[in-house]
Amino acid sequence: MKEDLFKDYQERLNVLDENIRALALKYATDFYLNKNCSKEEAIERGIVKVEMEKRKIQP
Repeated sequence: MKEDLFKDYQERLNVLDENIRALALKYATDFYLNKNCSKEEAIERGIVKVEMEKRKIQP
């Protein structure tokens, strides 16, 4: 379901490492379904959240 939900953004996701992509999709799905974000905003917020966690940066 996650892959289908963000199919339009596959090109954006393909440049990410596989581990980052999987987490970004998980977070993006949550943002999109529970936070009333657009798909584009949800993808970007998901990617940023994963990158911040990876670098251990607190929001």
